[in-house]
Parts: sequence; structure tokens; C-alpha cells
Amino acid sequence: MKTVGIVTDSVACLPPELVTQYGIHIVPVKLTVGGLIYQDIGEELTPDLIHSLQEAPTIDTTPWPPETYFRAYEAASRTASDLVHIVAFSQFTSTMSLARAGAAMAQEAIPGLRVEVFDSATTAMAQGFITLAAARAAESGRDIADVVAQSERVKSRVTAAFTLDSLHYLARTGRVTRLAAWAGSLLQVRPVVGLANGRERPLALTRSRSQAIRRLFELVRTASATSGPLHIAIMDSGPSEESDELRNTIEQQLHPAESMVVHVSAVTQIVAGPNLLGVAFYTGD
Repeated sequence: MKTVGIVTDSVACLPPELVTQYGIHIVPVKLTVGGLIYQDIGEELTPDLIHSLQEAPTIDTTPWPPETYFRAYEAASRTASDLVHIVAFSQFTSTMSLARAGAAMAQEAIPGLRVEVFDSATTAMAQGFITLAAARAAESGRDIADVVAQSERVKSRVTAAFTLDSLHYLARTGRVTRLAAWAGSLLQVRPVVGLANGRERPLALTRSRSQAIRRLFELVRTASATSGPLHIAIMDSGPSEESDELRNTIEQQLHPAESMVVHVSAVTQIVAGPNLLGVAFYTGD
């Protein structure tokens, strides 16, 4: 049995091979559209359905009730004595409070179990990098305090940035009205939005997709000039030449210690809209 088991949400967008390698437990996020509930794992959300739901006028990203997290922790506790759950940013969801309620239920029901619910203050592969740091620490035999410390170290360094067709899609959640107003100030622009340490911020309004991609590269290039090796993930809505070309450029010019292309989850595609392209990165060991 492991000392520490790692749990995270499906929106962390971790590649399946890394999930398997480190035995990470994935909790599918919940999305409600038109009174119907969808979850982020499985074959229900087909490409055609994703496209249809992207055009829904309103969407509800309210998380699961505490009982869902209790069941996830109960399952994960069969292979680990302590658990760390790396949760998507609490600023935009109530997942933290609901997961903590589920953790209290699990700790009461399972003698000796400790569950640490950790706010990643981010999402997508930035959340994934924090989860990987936790999983690698756990794999090396660290205790729960050290696993949380490693998570905190990467959390303080990791950044995510995205270019989107429009912030209209995100605005349906009612959580990014400031950004939507900023991007809506000009017509036919492609916004570049950053997310780090629990704060979303406008980075650029570009006139073309190619300009937006260059802006993403410049963000990574600037970060790579700091000390420590570069860890980078290019995120997209599905296989694309753009993401492969961006990864090749980064590898040839910046020589990262770790690089990958990941496809964001179905719910992320629905919430963010079509043609998402982004980067998640940090420097350091």
C-alpha cells in the first residue's frame, strides 16, 4: 500500500499514460446543461455533442455533492493510507468546500485516513503539473506533509495561458464578466488570457490566430530565461498542426526538460469554446 495516494479532477487534463504510471485517481467534473447532467469521463460526450453544448446559451458548472468526493476518497483509500486531492481553482467553483465536506465524511468513516484537499488555484495542465509534482513526491515515498509541500512549490511557479476564439463561451458561467467586457471592447480579436495563483488576467488582444500563438511562445520564452529547467505543456482541443508546431518551436529554441502536448477534457472544451490553444509551464526542478 502507498503512503500517499493522489486524487485530482478530470479538468487537470493529464495524459492517460501519466495517470496510469503514477496511479492517480481522477474525479470527473460535472456539467449541467438544460437540466441534463454530463460528466467529463467516458464516451457520452462525443465530438458532435460537445459542439452542440458549446452553443448552449447557459451552462452550470456546479460541482458534485460531498457524497461523490467521499466515494472517490473511499476508493482511493484502498491503495493508500493518506490522500491528497489537487482541486481546480476555488475562486471559480465551490469544489473546495464540497470536497472538504466529502473528506470529513471519509475520515470519519475510515479510521486513520487523512485527506488533504489542496487548492491548485488554477486548472488544465497547470493543475496537472501540480498533480504530477505531488504524484512524483508520493512515488518516492514522501509523507503527506512533503507531498503537500511539493505541490505548493510548483503551484507558486506554474502559469497557464490560453488563446480562445471568444470569451463569450466562458462568460456563460457568469464567472469571467470582467474579462469578457475587456475582450468585447474590440471586434474580431483573439484574446490571450493568463491564469496563475488563483487570478485570471488579460494578457493581449491580437488580430490573428498566428499573433496569439506568437504571444504564447513569448510568454514561455520569457519564463525560460529564469533559473531552472523548463516544464511545458501545450494544450489544445484535439490533434492539431498548430500545437505540434508550437511544441517543436519550443523544443528547438528553449530546450525544455519536459514537454508534452495534451488535449483538454470534454467539459473544458464546452466551457471554453472551440479552438482553444494554450500553454502551461513552470521552471525549476
